[in-house]
Amino acid sequence: MFVLCRRLNVSLVVARQAFIEQLTSAELIQLTNHGKSSHVLAIAESGSLETSAAKMLRLGCRGVVPNRFSPKLLRRAVLAVLKGELWAPGAVVSELLTNLLRAASLKTDNGLTPQEARILELTMQGYKNAAIAETLFISLETVRWHKRRLNRKLRGPNRQPQTKATPPPWHMATG
Repeated sequence: MFVLCRRLNVSLVVARQAFIEQLTSAELIQLTNHGKSSHVLAIAESGSLETSAAKMLRLGCRGVVPNRFSPKLLRRAVLAVLKGELWAPGAVVSELLTNLLRAASLKTDNGLTPQEARILELTMQGYKNAAIAETLFISLETVRWHKRRLNRKLRGPNRQPQTKATPPPWHMATG
């Protein structure tokens, strides 16, 4: 498919969500960046449109349309994506922009990368490592790696302080 896209100098690829999710990150980068004007428009197949749209935009797609779309909607989406705009539900784009701005402000304030800032924010909200990995579409080991870097940058301890354990009641000192 990549060779065909290059040969035809395609500037827009419309693909189903399942196809995009099967691609490796290198293949997706190759598909979305083989030319300055290449874009991917995803067709969301399952789940809520907002959840699918957020996932597809994070993977590098320029737009997302629902599985059941009218020709008029598809035409508007294609034209917007070809102009370089994002085509997704407004709430999704708003959330992504808010997260980007928040991460940018955290980065300038204390030298954190946007990913570290997002992981720190999710950690402060009470998310566990597995939930952070799922939310950010990264591996659990990547979350742990970022947390180790955060600990170094913020000069925090590697582990929570250990409290002195109280002996069980049957372990009484005799005397």
